[in-house]
Amino acid sequence: MSFLSNTRALLARISRASALSGLYLLFLTALGVSADVLVRKLFGIAFVGTDELGGYVMAIATSWALSYAFLEGAHIRVNVIHMTLRPAPKAWLDILAAAVTAVIIGLLAWQVWIVAFESWEFDAVSNTPLRLPLWIPQFMFLGGIVLFLLSAVVVLLESLSHAIHGRYEQASSLSEEQGQVEEYTS
Repeated sequence: MSFLSNTRALLARISRASALSGLYLLFLTALGVSADVLVRKLFGIAFVGTDELGGYVMAIATSWALSYAFLEGAHIRVNVIHMTLRPAPKAWLDILAAAVTAVIIGLLAWQVWIVAFESWEFDAVSNTPLRLPLWIPQFMFLGGIVLFLLSAVVVLLESLSHAIHGRYEQASSLSEEQGQVEEYTS
C-alpha cells in the first residue's frame, strides 16, 4: 500500500471513531433532554442549559461525522451525468469534486479557526446562564472540519495519483459508496 492509501485507511479509522463519538454525544443529549422534560413535567423544575448544550452537540456531532460520510461515499451527489460517463471522464469529474470539496472545507476551516481563536483570545462566553466559554464547542467543531479537510485532500491526492497512472476505476472508487456501481448497472 502507498503512503496515501495508508493515510486514508488511518483517516477512515479516526473518522469512524469520530462519527461514533458524535453519535454517543447525541444519545447522551437525547437522554438529557428527555430527563429535562420529565423533571419539568413531574416537579416543575427545568435543567439550565439543556437547549444550549443540545445545539452545540448537534453542530459538533455533525462536523465529527462529515469525514466518515465522505470516506464512505455517503454524501449526496447527483449521478445523472456521472453514471453515463466512461471511466476516464468519470475519474476526472470525481477529482474535480474532491478539489472543490477541499477548497470549500478549507475556507470553512479557516473561518471557524478565526472565530474560535478570537473567542479564546477574548474569553468570549455564551450569553446564557451557563456562561460557557465559546471556544470549547468551536474548537470541537473545528476538529471535525479539519478531519474532513484532511480526508478530502488525501482522497484528492490519491485519486489524482490513480488517474495520472491510468487507473481510472480506482480513482473513481475512492468517492463512490460501496455497491453503488452495481446499483446503476443492474
